[in-house]
This record gives sequence, C-alpha cells and structure tokens, in this order.
Amino acid sequence: MIAAGQRVEGLDLGLLDRVVETDRVYFELGAQVESLAGASLAWMPGLTDCPASTVIHRVDPDAMMRGGRRWIEQVEQRLADIGVGLARIYCDARGPADNVLREAGYTDREELAFVHQFGPDEPQLALRPVTDDADWAMKLALHDALGGSPDGHCNEARDWIALERRKAGTALQPYLALSDGKVVGAICGLWGADLLRLKNIVIHPRHRRRALGHAMLASLAGIGRQRGLTEQGVFAVGGSSGESFYRALGMREVGRQIEWSKMLSGGAQ
Repeated sequence: MIAAGQRVEGLDLGLLDRVVETDRVYFELGAQVESLAGASLAWMPGLTDCPASTVIHRVDPDAMMRGGRRWIEQVEQRLADIGVGLARIYCDARGPADNVLREAGYTDREELAFVHQFGPDEPQLALRPVTDDADWAMKLALHDALGGSPDGHCNEARDWIALERRKAGTALQPYLALSDGKVVGAICGLWGADLLRLKNIVIHPRHRRRALGHAMLASLAGIGRQRGLTEQGVFAVGGSSGESFYRALGMREVGRQIEWSKMLSGGAQ
C-alpha cells in the first residue's frame, strides 16, 4: 500500500510516463493494493460502491493475452468478492489485448494526457487547503451541487469526499477555490515526480464560464513552483469539455491511456 502521506520521488520518466505514474500513485493512495496475474488491484475497503475507489491497473498486456478469457474471469471474480459493481481496467496503450476486453463486454474510453507550464503572470484565484471538518463540509456541499463527479462515473458526493479524505496527505492536497469569500470550485494537487498533477477539478455550476478554471489551475501551479515543480500534468476524457478546455489553454497533449469498464452482474453503479 502507498500511504496517503508518501511522496513520489526519484523517477526519471518521459512526459507521458510521468503523468501516467501520477495516476498510478493516486489510485494506490490510501488503498489496499493486491497483485493479480499481470496486474495490480487498488481498492478502498468500505467504499467499493464508489466506482472511483477501485481500479485494475499496471496491466501487463502479454499476461492478459496469455490468460485470455480466463484472465478476465479471475479479475472479475476478485472484484465480485470485494463487492465491486463496476470493473475498471486501465491499459497504457492500444494492442491485441483490446480484443480480449471487447469480447468480454468491456467498453473503452481514451484519457488524454496534457502538460503545461503556467506562468506567474496568469489569472490567480485564492486557494485554501482543505484541512478540517468544516472545510470538508464545504467541499461536500460543492460536490452535491455538481450533479456528477470529476471522473465521469456515478460516484455519490459523500462517497467521493470520503475517498478524497482517505487519500489526502502530503502527496495529495485538496484545495477550495474562493472568490469574494465564496467557494466557487475545488482542485487537488498531487506532488509527483518533477511534475504537479492537477486532479479532481470542479467549478460550481453557478460560477462557470467566468475563467475561474484557468485561474484555479494557474494558482495551484504557483503553489507547485514554490515546491520546485514547474510543470503541470492532467488527464481529460477524449471528446469531453475538459479536453476542449485544456486545449484552449494551450496545454500540450503528450499521449493517452485507455480505461475499459464493464458493469458486473448485480452491480448498481
């Protein structure tokens, strides 16, 4: 298990690999991690009704190909054992193993990795670290108002907050974004390997289309620079408003990963 307070250090990876590695670290923060045949399972006991809590990743496509349908069945059986309704499998690239997943009923979505270097002269917004029960209550109210969750899956707001609280620590810091003293959004920073990962970015519905998203990212980038991290990375689902937003900011796409998902028998998500 990677503890919520553990910092990621010492990695010498390409841009895409560095962004992907922050996702792997995020999945395992505060989670129970198990080795499967050619993959890792990261899951959070007590939160398995929340799709964001459980993921199969670090997948070896050759192991999946060798195992074929049997590999899928073993993975799904373990997920069923721990009460997971939505199977989520992350692969680093396209390949022959895609056919194994499609034939087993999985659907895919591409997540695009973007990197950028926000400058100190860009719009700024007050960010306050989420540290106590009152802060978390305000963050819960924000997520209740969203009608959805940052990852595009059906996560209840209270479950999402419980997940973030368990992951939060030195490596991951949630912030509330404030304008005129009011909470207008939230963002998390993951202090990674020479890279600040921008995570769980949300804007209150009443405050959208006011350039607050740009200001929120640039403000967190400023905190990252104070920690010696001059580059920022983020993922966006292909074809989403997030992709359009990051491209409009001039962020550079450096690659992509693929999330495969399937509702398991009896799943409620």
